[in-house]
Amino acid sequence: MYKLWLILDPRRTLAATAAFLIVLGLLIHLLLLTTVDLNWHEDGRPIPLKAAAAYERAQQGLPY
Repeated sequence: MYKLWLILDPRRTLAATAAFLIVLGLLIHLLLLTTVDLNWHEDGRPIPLKAAAAYERAQQGLPY
């Protein structure tokens, strides 16, 4: 393992890993904001699947 660190600079490797994780975290958050159920800016919490299905069925005039 020490030969790997002789080839790679530890400071650059750790900086690249940190930058990758920050970008990955931002990407995941932005993807979640684009979904209907998991967008926490709309109502502050995700819609449970049963409640969403019951609401859609009620809008169509169908019984539970």
